[in-house]
Amino acid sequence: MSGRRISIFARCGCMALGVFAIVFVLIASAHPAGAGAWEGREETRDGTTRILNPSTPTEPLTSLKLKELWRISGDEEDEFLFGVLTQIASDVEGNIYLLDAQLNQVMVFSPEGEYLRSIGREGEGPGEFRRPSDMFITPDGTVAVMQRMPGKVILLTTDGEPAGNLAVPQPDDGGMQMFSGGAPAGDHVVILANRFARKEASFETISTLVAIDKDGNQTAAYAEERDSRDFANLVLDEKKMMLGALVWNASNDGRVYTSENFDTYDINVWNADGTLDRVIEREYTPRERSEEEIKLFTPVVRIRRGNRMQSPEVKASKTDRNVQQIFPRDDGTIWVLSSRGVFDTPDGVIATVDVFDKAGKFVRQITFEGEGDYIKDGIHVVGDRLYVVTGLRSARRAMFGVGDDSEDDDSGAEPMGVICYDLGATPQTMK
Repeated sequence: MSGRRISIFARCGCMALGVFAIVFVLIASAHPAGAGAWEGREETRDGTTRILNPSTPTEPLTSLKLKELWRISGDEEDEFLFGVLTQIASDVEGNIYLLDAQLNQVMVFSPEGEYLRSIGREGEGPGEFRRPSDMFITPDGTVAVMQRMPGKVILLTTDGEPAGNLAVPQPDDGGMQMFSGGAPAGDHVVILANRFARKEASFETISTLVAIDKDGNQTAAYAEERDSRDFANLVLDEKKMMLGALVWNASNDGRVYTSENFDTYDINVWNADGTLDRVIEREYTPRERSEEEIKLFTPVVRIRRGNRMQSPEVKASKTDRNVQQIFPRDDGTIWVLSSRGVFDTPDGVIATVDVFDKAGKFVRQITFEGEGDYIKDGIHVVGDRLYVVTGLRSARRAMFGVGDDSEDDDSGAEPMGVICYDLGATPQTMK
């Protein structure tokens, strides 16, 4: 199994090791015992199957106390340092790859958390990159690092030797192209690209999510959005930035999962050839943000105009995005992190995932107990492991030169580190 994306702050995800011993503790459910009948319905609309789920699952809530396998932190006492860790992937041997977007390198660790080596470095030569946006393991086992701008995908062997660049489609007009994310999907690769066409007093952004083969030919398209902006009145809406803050992921069987709408809970399930298989919906009321949260989660945007950087006004949403992350599993189920599943959690709970079966029915919710706070940390599900990247939010904001006024981030900021939890003993609970 190979590594998949997930998120930054998330973005996503996913594949690692085999079966582990049962190490978690099942906690009593707050719901009555026993599974009920599914109360949703299935309908066909405009030729597309839609699975319409109620707000609650059919089965009782399950709480899992996760076993911590290891944790690491980069400081002067170690042989490595952490800058800003934005992505995690794993290879077929279970080795862990951490993308450091600030230090422009990929750190490799053994399945037991032992530091092995660092690969890649800052620059423009073979195997070099600047300000990477994502990383994944290609279907043939090569490490792919996406450089945001100018957009290119740098390839490295797992030992760090330059392996050229991944062939990618180029804009017909020869304009600038930026890459925001990528993931393997079966024998193809899916990339999220943003192209910019500048006019006299405005510019247009064309965002596309497409699949490409090993020769760089586009084989499928899953989403596209065009957005025009006037330089004289440059105001960006959080809900409409980059395909409406697109959340997406891909699975080993080649399917792609997208959630394009900020204010609805729906997931498009795409076949590998780009045809829409079904749409999964769940009844859901958006979560209201506090004033502090609005300030905290307002996107930071920098636009270069000539030799200077411009910070346009950003219109922040008063509610959270309903779907935060999507994790397709090898057994065909889909795990979804909702806004309430990550932000409305008590101490000692990392997150609560919504679980949908192969057909798209909302069957259960699983609460993961452990150390982690989505407001401060990043969460990655990679195969049979869950990773918490501590201190990610403050580290990212510092990298972009944005300070925080809250007391938590000034004197008590948590150092950057990674906590690895075992999910390998949960198949019989997750199906």
